[in-house]
Formats: sequence, structure tokens, C-alpha cells
Amino acid sequence: MLERILTNWPFKLLSLAIAMALWAFVVGQEKAEITVKMPVEVAGLPADMALGNKVVNEVEVRLYGPQSLVRQVAVKPMVKQLELAGLKVGEHSFQVVPEDLDLPPSVNVVRISPDRLQVVLAKRFTRQAAVRPVIKGNPPEDFEVAEVTFQPPAIKVSGLKQELADLDWVWTVPLDVSKLKSTTTVKAALRPPPGRTIRLEPSAVQAVIKIRPRSGRPAEPGPETDEPKGAAEPAVK
Repeated sequence: MLERILTNWPFKLLSLAIAMALWAFVVGQEKAEITVKMPVEVAGLPADMALGNKVVNEVEVRLYGPQSLVRQVAVKPMVKQLELAGLKVGEHSFQVVPEDLDLPPSVNVVRISPDRLQVVLAKRFTRQAAVRPVIKGNPPEDFEVAEVTFQPPAIKVSGLKQELADLDWVWTVPLDVSKLKSTTTVKAALRPPPGRTIRLEPSAVQAVIKIRPRSGRPAEPGPETDEPKGAAEPAVK
């Protein structure tokens, strides 16, 4: 037994000295208490469901320990992920525990707020909504926007039943017509209604912006000849 202890004793003694030095360094440090914010991410939301409540987007964690270690933890990326895959319609609770933080042994959690997160899953409903344009600017002098058509003229929108009740159309991002002198086709991204859990399918459409002369002379021919049906009155921004 004694031989095993004495084997490589210089290295063992050095390891012990290093361990004691580190312990003394940590114990002897000035202590600090700091609050860090941990983002909350939702993952695995089933395709046929929608979030029925507003989920907290971050958690405040109060930490206490040696100053250098606490600062290291404060700058280390920490995320609380709420995995929703496989869950059913209804209310679900997620606990936030110190183990989520992967802290050094000398750093303690003083407080977690909130320490429990609630997620409500609801059935996702689907309907059709027409696409409408938002126009930015005006064509050059002697030209004007005659109409804007889309392909497809309507898209699929999905979300909570109460969110879809009054959703008859969706708007495009602003379409800049300030330099157009002829009919032009562009890809137009669509804007989900703010404050709702709405999904748009597709999220962009082809927009044909038809330009005509104010003076009565024919407009310059555009690069596209096949124009989709579904005219819409543009909104000017």
C-alpha cells in the first residue's frame, strides 16, 4: 500500500499543490452577486398546433459566488429550450432548475424568476386570404399605376381560430414604383399581421405591376406578357 502511495510521488505532490492553490484562489476571492438573463426558446411546435398564450421570452437568474467565476457564467450563452414535440392540445408547465445553467461548483443560484413557464397549445385552423399590395412612391411623370395582380391571388393562412375570424386579406411589403415606366413583375414578400401567431403559405408571391401613361400614349412594353388574374386596388404608402 505504501509503495502505491509513494509511486510517482513528485507528480502527486504537484497535483495536490495545484489543487490547493486553486481552492485557495477560489475561496479567497471577493464574492459577487449578479443577475443574468436567459433567453427562452420554443422548439418542436407540432405543425397542426399554435401557441395559445404569450410565452415568457426570458428568465432572470440571480447568481452568487467568486467574482471571476460569476462573470464567466454571465458572459456564457445560456438558453432555456421548451421542447413541444409530442405534446397534445392543452396547458403544459416547464420547470427552470439550476441544472439548466451548467454552473461551476462554487457558483450558486440565489433566485430564478420565473422558475416555471406555462405553454398553452391550441389547434391550428386554416383558411384562404386574398393578397393586397402596398405601393411605395409614384411612377415618373406622365405614368401611373393601373393595377396590381398576383400569382397566386390568394394564399393559405393558419393560426388560432379567433385570429383568423377577421383575416380576409394580407398585405405585401411596400412595392417601390418610383422608377417604373412599364409593366413589371417582381417577387413580393408578404407581411404577417402583427401580434398574431399567423403562418403564411407561401410567404411571397409574384406581383405584376401594370403601368399606364397619364397622357393616353401607350406605355412602354414590359418584360412579362403573361399576367395572372386577380386584380387588387393598391394601397399607397
